[in-house]
Amino acid sequence: MAPETTVLRVEIHTDKGKTIYVSEPAGKLKKEHSIPLKSASVIKKITMSIISRVKGYAAGWFNWIGLQNTAVLKSHLAQWQVADPLWEGYLKPSSYKPTFKPVYGFIADASEIEKLRKRHEDHVKAGGESPFVREAENIRNTVPEKRIGEFVNFWSDTRYCRERDHNNELLRKGPAAAVAGLLLKDKDLLRLAARYAMSLGMSENWDDGFICRLRGGIFEHRCFVQSLCAWEISLILDLAGDFFTELGRNYLLRRISESAIAAIQYNVWKHEYIFDCNQLAWFSPGRMLASCLLERHFPRASSQTEEAYKDLIENIRRTILPDGGYVEGPTYFTCIGYHGGLAAYIYARRSGKKFSSVMPSVIFKTSAFANALASTDVNKDVIPICDARDTIDHNTLAVMAYLMPSSKWADMFRKAVNRSGGIPDSLFALALEQKIPSKKSHFAPFIHLSRMSIAASTRCFGNEMVKIIMLGNKAGAGHTHEDKGSFVLEFAGETFAADPGTCDYGSPYAGILKNCERHNMLVPFGLSERPSPLCPLPADIMLNCRGDEESFYCRADLSVGWENYYRKWVREISSPFPRRIEITDVYELKKGRGVEFYWNTFLPVSVENGVFVITGKKGVVRIYPPVNTETRVDNLPSHGCVQKRCAIRHYGKIGVFTVCVELFV
Repeated sequence: MAPETTVLRVEIHTDKGKTIYVSEPAGKLKKEHSIPLKSASVIKKITMSIISRVKGYAAGWFNWIGLQNTAVLKSHLAQWQVADPLWEGYLKPSSYKPTFKPVYGFIADASEIEKLRKRHEDHVKAGGESPFVREAENIRNTVPEKRIGEFVNFWSDTRYCRERDHNNELLRKGPAAAVAGLLLKDKDLLRLAARYAMSLGMSENWDDGFICRLRGGIFEHRCFVQSLCAWEISLILDLAGDFFTELGRNYLLRRISESAIAAIQYNVWKHEYIFDCNQLAWFSPGRMLASCLLERHFPRASSQTEEAYKDLIENIRRTILPDGGYVEGPTYFTCIGYHGGLAAYIYARRSGKKFSSVMPSVIFKTSAFANALASTDVNKDVIPICDARDTIDHNTLAVMAYLMPSSKWADMFRKAVNRSGGIPDSLFALALEQKIPSKKSHFAPFIHLSRMSIAASTRCFGNEMVKIIMLGNKAGAGHTHEDKGSFVLEFAGETFAADPGTCDYGSPYAGILKNCERHNMLVPFGLSERPSPLCPLPADIMLNCRGDEESFYCRADLSVGWENYYRKWVREISSPFPRRIEITDVYELKKGRGVEFYWNTFLPVSVENGVFVITGKKGVVRIYPPVNTETRVDNLPSHGCVQKRCAIRHYGKIGVFTVCVELFV
């Protein structure tokens, strides 16, 4: 995956001489380069170079170097084109009339489906657009059998699959067809879902690339794909189960047992770290649903169900901090909210217990986490710190709102649902929706999550809201960025000082957006290398902060992790009243000619008499640089957009300077 617009040059020395290959400029996606070696039998040396004509920092990677015989590729791929849409013996014919009832009722039984069907019908009759109908029409004419292959893509992730498998996605469409078929009483969609399940079952390896199955190799991309296959097939066997013959069902039960549950169990045994991050919960819906399905047919499998639940609860208790914080940020919290919540919900239904009763008590402390990171930007659900996006899926928000109906989770759920048309976009969220109140909660004027180390202030300036957050650090936190001491400013329904969050991990920008220069930081300049702190950071950075309805103050010593560049760096944010903010940095350098203060935004920026002016729809922010500094606006390419960076350069090894900010409506 070369940085965009760069050129790859490869020089290969063989027993037949030297071969030089120069690529076309790289695009946005990973590219495989095939270089003929003619009749060579020995490779003596390979030299690879990445050539860029663009000045600045870039990121990329080499996936693998290998040998292939293109003469046998066609016959190799033909091995997996073995099925047709009839699935004779495995599925009942298209003329079969299903009952339109779940077989097992893992998420909703027949009577509950009737209520959800009525909710959906009422929404459509009232003129609302249906996400289920929209998705059904997108997939109705797809042919899953054409996507049967040696491996199964991990959604749209291109990191491990071959270039020829880009967009060859077999996952996700089957459950969508099953849910739509059940709600709309459309038997063709239900049978299509069953065909997707069988196509997954006939795919040889439930991994996303050959490097996970390389003969003699031990690399495995954990059990992401296996858990997805387990989830989707198990769900389809429930929702569209009428269409399977005994042979078809038993074949899939075997694949789930041998190819999914075994792989998940291996990961749980081998990787202790997955209990301390998002991954155990991520794998849990597939593990739990598959175990609940298997125990219906094989009673001895019930021990797997209990073990899946026990491991999930341990994972949640170990990852949510005592103050309710979650160090991997709001997007990876969805692994707890959605994946963990969904698995626990299925377990509760299976065990005849209340959903809330099977969740550990620490989950209820996350209302403070929600209040701190809930966005006041009309287009966002959350502030995207760490590896995060600014919207949250309906499933996560439904789980958290159901468990804490008086929290900001419920506000975010209603905001997300209203933004997308007025009805939840999944069967699970639809099932939880009716027990989530529409009453709006209030932002706390000041939140300090001391263990997570984040401070948030939300105050009113006239009729508009002003929200500021400042980031510290919990030692060893994962999925974090080089952003300790960075801040975010939201005002009048928009984001004026932004955190870029992340993007598709298949893009080099996923690496670049982690960098300190893409955040609102103080960064040394005048060095041959890109200055950066340690990340992950192995030490705590504590915040000294206070706030109320009128004022906000936060201070942190940010020197830790920057030992190669700073002898000292202390940042102080002071806002005595909502319309004025002062950011003071005190620094002493080990390396570099001075420092640059960065303020990043995606809103329009102009410069008036040396003052940065950021203009929103209802608000304006003016940033006043200190005297004896240089200023500029950088347009930084990003993933599908341009990030605007206000830069203030200050020369000198030692310095104290204050950036003043004023808000206007």
